[in-house]
Amino acid sequence: MYWLVKQDKKKHLWGVIIVTVIAIIGFIVSQTASKNAVMNYKQHQIDAREVEKEQQEVK
Repeated sequence: MYWLVKQDKKKHLWGVIIVTVIAIIGFIVSQTASKNAVMNYKQHQIDAREVEKEQQEVK
């Protein structure tokens, strides 16, 4: 990437574009992963409560 930015004679325009695109993609991936992690955590809590309830009914 550094080589590409140094080769650009038009005020490093390609470098700025590439960094911006990578940052946007990184942000989208991060948000998606966070959303999935929260959903998985909530489902895990629900499953744990169901298991706990079943264990209490058995006793």
